[in-house]
Amino acid sequence: MSGAGETLDPEQIKTAIEEELKKASPDWHRIEQWSRARVESDPDNVRFTVDAGHIQRLGAELVGKQDTALSELIKNAYDADATKVVLTFTDYQQPGGTLVIEDDGSGMQDDVIRSSWMRISTASKVDQPLSPIYRRVRAGRKGIGRFSVQRLGKWLYLETRPRGSTTGFRVRFSWDEEFRPGRDLNEVFSQIERFEKPSDECGTTLRIVDLRDGWSEAALAKVWRSVLLLQPPFPVARTEPAEEKPSSGDPGFAVNINGVSRDAKRTEYSIETSFLSQAFATISASIDEDGRATVRVVSPKSNLDDSQEFDKKFLVTGPVSLNASYFIYLPATLSGMTMASAAELGRLFGGIRIYRNGFRVLPYGEAADDWLELDIDVSRRDLLVPANNRNFFGHVELSTDTNPLFEETSSREGLLENEAYAELKQFVRDAVEWAAKRVAAARNRKQDAGQRDFIPEPRRPSEYIRTVRENMGISPSSSPDAIQTDRVLAKAEAIASEFEQRVEEQRAASLEYEEMLRLLASLGLSISVFGHEVKGARDALRARLALLEDAIATVPDARQKAALERQFAELKLGSDRMFDIGGYIAGLMSTTESRQLRSLSVSGALQRFASQFTEYMSRQNIEFEIDVDPPALRTTPMHGSELDSVLLNFLTNSIKSMRNARVKDRKVRMDARLDGRFVVIGFEDSGPGVAANDRDRVFDAFFTTTMAADDDGVAGPGTGLGLKIVSDIATSYGGSVSVEEASPGYGCRFEFRILSMGEEA
Repeated sequence: MSGAGETLDPEQIKTAIEEELKKASPDWHRIEQWSRARVESDPDNVRFTVDAGHIQRLGAELVGKQDTALSELIKNAYDADATKVVLTFTDYQQPGGTLVIEDDGSGMQDDVIRSSWMRISTASKVDQPLSPIYRRVRAGRKGIGRFSVQRLGKWLYLETRPRGSTTGFRVRFSWDEEFRPGRDLNEVFSQIERFEKPSDECGTTLRIVDLRDGWSEAALAKVWRSVLLLQPPFPVARTEPAEEKPSSGDPGFAVNINGVSRDAKRTEYSIETSFLSQAFATISASIDEDGRATVRVVSPKSNLDDSQEFDKKFLVTGPVSLNASYFIYLPATLSGMTMASAAELGRLFGGIRIYRNGFRVLPYGEAADDWLELDIDVSRRDLLVPANNRNFFGHVELSTDTNPLFEETSSREGLLENEAYAELKQFVRDAVEWAAKRVAAARNRKQDAGQRDFIPEPRRPSEYIRTVRENMGISPSSSPDAIQTDRVLAKAEAIASEFEQRVEEQRAASLEYEEMLRLLASLGLSISVFGHEVKGARDALRARLALLEDAIATVPDARQKAALERQFAELKLGSDRMFDIGGYIAGLMSTTESRQLRSLSVSGALQRFASQFTEYMSRQNIEFEIDVDPPALRTTPMHGSELDSVLLNFLTNSIKSMRNARVKDRKVRMDARLDGRFVVIGFEDSGPGVAANDRDRVFDAFFTTTMAADDDGVAGPGTGLGLKIVSDIATSYGGSVSVEEASPGYGCRFEFRILSMGEEA
């Protein structure tokens, strides 16, 4: 009998089939081949046939990207009610490695392998839109996702373990050898091997051998980003047909690649914590069942919460929701994260993605995809606000049930661009643009080129430079000249930012200084009133004290007289203290009334200051010494009250220091000398001195170590302003103040340095 491969006429085919059927074990493959040849020879009918090479085109050509292929296989596991899928690469750095994809889903019976797995473009997922156990909306629809394995490797070993069955199945596919172009697809058979298994064991394993491409660490990182974004980072509303029963406690879906879980990688990439938390604003928008669209933008950083209803109705899309985070890559808008790190995450993850039935639809939101035409409008300066794709991170949610007019292309990369897609594009673009402009308005920034009568808030130079760099859109593939220009601009931006930071620090210091001056002004007014009142009451109080002293002298009882004399001595001591400080303040305020600057005799100023407190120093058991060389030393023109203020602050600090340290041998020494162009006034005491770690802080405003010190009427409690005032006075006359090593017998030394007579400050 003639072989199956020979060309036979219709009668010969009929005879061959009849003879084969007479055998005890007919060769059904040959019978099928002869029957097909007989049908195809019908002169009155024609039909489509499929070349075996079509399988390669479906895999290697239709699914063009590695990460897209993996995403499709992961979706298949999700559709099979798997709770986890494990991907294991071995020897993957170069072509020829192996990839094993294993899930714990429901598996497939042999009839499902025949009718679904082995059938191209099956409608099984269309007929059964929800998975049987967890009622998941099917992620796959076209029935071609399985051919992604052909894109990845040359061999596939399929092992599937149906839930509840004691029999599992294995099938081997040799894509390049068996599915050769020129061969009829009906002639390619793959043998099913059966094996025994426990009935509770279930799942599917795909062992892809002889990988077509090497997988670098960068390629694996891209896969991880694809896996992380396969499902949206925001919560996705479950959409199930009304007639279906509710989902039954879906435990979730975990992905593991080479022993690393998705949760661990999510932590590593820190999308939520390091990136989403830095958003300047959040955007939410939706289209309801009646086609009404609304958008809301919330920005706590700019105290903004605004919403808007669209004038147009969107009647074709069906209910749609949009959620997005909006980023402005400026140091002032980021906290706890460098601008460079945030911008890099924006480059990797930025964009508005589309998710259908809870799974990502590519390429929307990819780095090179500008489906909303945001990048092009910003680059043309039609849109002046930060509104590149990398300024947004969000997603649009679609479902088969509520958005039936959206269909994915056969390549699984993109939606058919029909009327529903056009409406969706307009809705999303209008929503994010409106939100970005509202944020710009809250920040007093110009929104677009057509905005008139706009008075902008002055922008920092670094912001202008950064805007230029962003609009240039530099990437690793840019020309060398463009990359060099970007480097120059980056350096200029860094220099400008550093200068702006110094200006901000100086501005903050000026505000603090103004606050201090307001405090001192109020204190000065109170002190002036106090000095005036003390001066007015001095003579009256002294007269009353003299009368009281005479009255005590006449008391006949010796014990009573002695007690009164002790009380009188204490009263006299207290009044003398008050008169000392009151007289000093009155004299100080009288000299302050004159605004004329004059050169001061250093020796005269020190002697006059000492005479004001001679009695007080004596009562405090303080030995006072003055040494001025040369005696005729004079200061640059200044206010006498300022030098008195310097000496008083030094003195009060010395008294408090010696008293707190319980120093018995109390000494204060003032000296002055000429050092080049400068008059140097030294003030020493026998106290313990200034701690080493406080020496750089004692001249800061409001720094004090004696806030709780006892108030004796002169020294008083510490306010943290005294040495700050001394420092400012020295600086204003071209000098400085410092803590220096003390002379033998002394513990602390301050040196006040200002220009001498004839030198201008």
